[in-house]
Amino acid sequence: MIEVRQLYIQLHDKTLLSGINATLQQGEHLVVVGPNGAGKSTLLKALIGIIDSSGGDIEYRGKALNSYSQRALARLVSYVPQSSGHALPFDVEEFVKMSRYAHHTALSEWQPEDQAAVDDALRITNTEHFRKRQMSTLSGGECQRVMIAAALSQQTPIMLLDEPTSYLDPHHQVEVHQLIARLNQQLGITIIEVSHDINHAGQQGHKVMALADGECLWLGDGDAFLDAQRLRELYRQDFVFVTHPTSGRRMALPDPQ
Repeated sequence: MIEVRQLYIQLHDKTLLSGINATLQQGEHLVVVGPNGAGKSTLLKALIGIIDSSGGDIEYRGKALNSYSQRALARLVSYVPQSSGHALPFDVEEFVKMSRYAHHTALSEWQPEDQAAVDDALRITNTEHFRKRQMSTLSGGECQRVMIAAALSQQTPIMLLDEPTSYLDPHHQVEVHQLIARLNQQLGITIIEVSHDINHAGQQGHKVMALADGECLWLGDGDAFLDAQRLRELYRQDFVFVTHPTSGRRMALPDPQ
């Protein structure tokens, strides 16, 4: 589904990414972790064509990224950025409808299948009951679910999410994580997600890419990620490990000593 080979990105004489390699099959869930400034968001922007690569290759379904038109790419990949939609002067349904642009030309009309895609996205994300509310009135968790609904209504097989749980309280973090898991496991959407939550990344079924200073320090299965030496190298911080009392999962906590 996705192939990245020796990706290199330089902006204003600064190397942001160097030698990044990854292969993702349909239906996989990759979580990209690393300290601030590691290149995580830059990687997502390169994958969606917002930032041009300085070297290397990005391919979707065996075809180079730069060979896709903007409209064709928008039918393949959706993107949920870090920025909030609170300032947008639209109601929820109007905002979600905008994501259908890739399925239209300048003269085409709104079709029943467009409305069905929007309605399905609102239902799946549990946002249909406030479809007429203004974006500016939403809470952080509500707004994040609407942003995901907009991406979902594009009906793409690949979704990129940049720190989708940032600034959310614990309840809404869990809610958004559960929503993304359903999109991946039930709808088969291939997910690439940037996250600072290393315990979320380290779940069984995830793949993890650990970035530091623009380079990939580790790429592997989530349930092998939470390793003391690996986390120390990645974050320059010692961690202690505990077992979650209900799930039995291994979890990492920063060691204050």
